[in-house]
Amino acid sequence: MNRRTLLGTTAGLGLAGLAGCSTLAQASVSPPDLPTEEMQSAGWEQTDSSERTLIEQSYGPVTFTAKGYTTTHTDTALTQRIEDATLGRVTSQLALFSATRIDFSPDVGNLPAGIGREEVLNEVEASARDQFRDRLADAGLSDIQRIGTGSFDVATGESASLTEYEATYDVPTFEFPVEDGTTVTIDGDALAVRGDLAVWHHGDYALVAGGAWVGENFARSATQDISDAITVSVDVDLGLEPETYREEIHAFMRQTE
Repeated sequence: MNRRTLLGTTAGLGLAGLAGCSTLAQASVSPPDLPTEEMQSAGWEQTDSSERTLIEQSYGPVTFTAKGYTTTHTDTALTQRIEDATLGRVTSQLALFSATRIDFSPDVGNLPAGIGREEVLNEVEASARDQFRDRLADAGLSDIQRIGTGSFDVATGESASLTEYEATYDVPTFEFPVEDGTTVTIDGDALAVRGDLAVWHHGDYALVAGGAWVGENFARSATQDISDAITVSVDVDLGLEPETYREEIHAFMRQTE
């Protein structure tokens, strides 16, 4: 399955390169505060972090900058379980979470020429959506669609703007050897993938948090005659639990600060 990597190549959801400068930030930005112990106990591990200047724009004598710190996390326990269960045939990362804290200088409420928080946050949100979609595509997903918007209550007390996505991931056909070079073929299929992205402003900074997860289980059966008297049957059931992954990712999103 190395021709595709489900969600595994994403360096960060949403904000890896917003409009304007995308070079490494010169000043330190605090990382988002996450429920680290809860994530680790559930089998999630941090797989990447990056600090970047996301927006750099002059308004008269004032240069406005937005700098973000992104961390990306993968359910490595799930990945390992599926790899072991399929004898190494499925190695994709099936659930991903990422969060970004964005610091503004000067504060968005102090910008000249009528430029304020709403305009900046609209730009942040639009860019976050574009980047999220691009990264799903880069991860080998197809039929990516934004299927809804809404609100999402977070622990910091705000109501975040929520965007919902769906996509498909093509599980390729793979084979298991059974006897004297004979193999049993398991037909691949397109699995549904779901994703949510939340953006909100808290105090003097903004937060982006979201994730994507496989949206259905993969279960298949196949038989192969290896002699006139022997028929081999192979059952594959990955035991995927989309609702569990959704609840976990939503809990991480909600507790991002």
